[in-house]
Amino acid sequence: MKTIVFLNNKGGVGKTASVTTIAHMMAAKYGKKVLLIDLDPQMNSTCMFSHVNFIELFHSIYHGTCINKQKSIEDLLLNRDLDIHKCILHTEYENLDIIPSHLTLSEAAERIKADVKTPQQFRLKGHLKSLQQEYDYCIIDSSPSMSIVNINGLVAADEVYVPLRCDGGSLLGAAIIMNLFQAVSEYNEGLKIGGMFFTQWNGRKNVSKAVYELLEESFGKYMIPVSISTSKNIEESSLVQIPLLAYDDGRNKCKTTMDYLKLTEYILNNSRS
Repeated sequence: MKTIVFLNNKGGVGKTASVTTIAHMMAAKYGKKVLLIDLDPQMNSTCMFSHVNFIELFHSIYHGTCINKQKSIEDLLLNRDLDIHKCILHTEYENLDIIPSHLTLSEAAERIKADVKTPQQFRLKGHLKSLQQEYDYCIIDSSPSMSIVNINGLVAADEVYVPLRCDGGSLLGAAIIMNLFQAVSEYNEGLKIGGMFFTQWNGRKNVSKAVYELLEESFGKYMIPVSISTSKNIEESSLVQIPLLAYDDGRNKCKTTMDYLKLTEYILNNSRS
């Protein structure tokens, strides 16, 4: 099983849109067995691939009760003895499963840091060992933060991909991620940068050219020759909670869909065996 994490310390760079689209394309278009793990307490990947009852969720959080909720990544990170299979939710899409997130994951992060009995950063990696022969790919969504939860994702990963926008925040986010990558590499020597790619790309804008040149100067060898163009379809598919490829099914594929297909092929072709 190849484990890939998508990460940027800057929010709004299309990270979750990329994760949900690529994971679904790997499963639906290329027949790969894929496990998606949602490490973001905002639950956007979880909402795309599962049915969330927000009224029940509100009451369970507000009253501090648990109403038979699906076990999530939170449970997995807090309990090293939990069987990871109990956290896996089968989606309606063939070959695609998910370990969902929960809004209280950010609170769990503090509990993880407070528990010093076991190494904090290796918890996810330890759980994933039992799934190595069950999936072709594990795709990890992350939050825009430097949390212990995201570090668990990096430690468990073989590769990290960095989505970017053409703005100053993305430049800073890329620099922060590269520094974090260097730190995590000390105890995950196999981790490598899969690449960086632009989302919401408009090559006609001067700012796009300027940001691209700056990033190419510093991280040229990591720049993927595929950029994701803007499209209303990506926003609409997120709103109706249908992955982009399925949303475009039966109609002319928009350029963004075609861009993501090229990016998915790039990842499949360039992942280490």
